[in-house]
Amino acid sequence: MNDLAVQAIAEKCVGCDRIKTVGERQLCSAFPVPSVKWRLGNCNMATHIKTETRTTEKVRVGQQKQKKK
Repeated sequence: MNDLAVQAIAEKCVGCDRIKTVGERQLCSAFPVPSVKWRLGNCNMATHIKTETRTTEKVRVGQQKQKKK
């Protein structure tokens, strides 16, 4: 891999299992530019962040019986 294209991890990446230490640098093994993954919210590859799953029951509203012809 080209060292110029790979950037160090972002502050939000600390604690992720995908961080690899190369010499004194800490790099993300999943993405070469980690700051881009955090730009719009949480990184989808982050292992240290648990996302909430919404479980709601489906409620059927407005059901009507169909007429037989």
